[in-house]
Amino acid sequence: MDYFLIKGSFHVVRYSPDGDSLMFEADNAKNWDLIQSEFNALFQEKLTTGNGSVQLRLQGVDALETHYSQMATPPPAALRGKTFSLAEAPKPGKFEQPEFYGKLATGQLLRNLGVETVTWGPGGAWIKEITVGKGRSAKTYDAKNSDRIEGYIVVNDFDSKGRPISWVFGGKTRSLDGTQLTDSKVLSLLKKSANYQLIETGLVYPYFFMTLSAALRQPLSQAVVKAVQAKKNIWSTDSTLRGIPLKRLSQLTSDYLVLPYLFRRLIKHQFKCLEDDYRAAVENKLAFKPDYEALFPDRFFDDSNPYIFLVDERDFQRLDKIVAITNEKMQLKTHPGNIVFLS
Repeated sequence: MDYFLIKGSFHVVRYSPDGDSLMFEADNAKNWDLIQSEFNALFQEKLTTGNGSVQLRLQGVDALETHYSQMATPPPAALRGKTFSLAEAPKPGKFEQPEFYGKLATGQLLRNLGVETVTWGPGGAWIKEITVGKGRSAKTYDAKNSDRIEGYIVVNDFDSKGRPISWVFGGKTRSLDGTQLTDSKVLSLLKKSANYQLIETGLVYPYFFMTLSAALRQPLSQAVVKAVQAKKNIWSTDSTLRGIPLKRLSQLTSDYLVLPYLFRRLIKHQFKCLEDDYRAAVENKLAFKPDYEALFPDRFFDDSNPYIFLVDERDFQRLDKIVAITNEKMQLKTHPGNIVFLS
């Protein structure tokens, strides 16, 4: 599937960008019609809601979570509307991984786009003000969508949330807006992308899907290996390969760096277990109080055990073949750059 180059502007003021996502507005909205995806309808809905701006998902990278939240699931039909006075329903929360490297990744992404200084709003959840450029050419922006940070993206699909899966570039290009690009042409541009530079500096984890060709995945994988060998940034303290203690959820948010994919799965899994236990308590009229520190490792693969593809082995395996889990520890048995996710 060929890619398309789309010129436009990045917006960050009054938004909450992180190391793998930010807002973008195309110069010519008709160029979005070039992309054929099963998620076109959802993308168009997001485009309308955002008044022409959409959130991008950076291709091939996964930054530490800075504002992740899980969703409540509908109860079984037999329990709809039912409660029990001694059973307390679990409430969804918002979670972040240790913030230091998450903020560094966001800062690196913005510097790649020409942003020199960033002022965060209260609590550090959104950007209040930025300065773009240096010296006499520097400009400060503090109003939403006033910061038209020039750049372009290279994209060939939307993800299941309607986000363009993009290679991100700051500045100008001589290529025409809407130019169609083959894999080989994207490969020639790849090392100039913010995606590659984030991986090269060790500020994000690799996150590869089957839709990313081997030709484009390979330079990212090589950059990961070099960053790991040099123990750059997250690779100096990552716990995924050494093993993550599973005693308390708060250890994942404050103490240990772990592959964001596993972090999200652990958060989702914990909340689902709390929901299941609450519903069982309601059904059987038993007392229940959610334990928000519990991680339920013995039930981790009960939710799902998806297939993944291992590059070095050239084979498909279930997730439980590469994730060892006990009541006290979770450990990834292969390097994150060796994993290709199917969905």
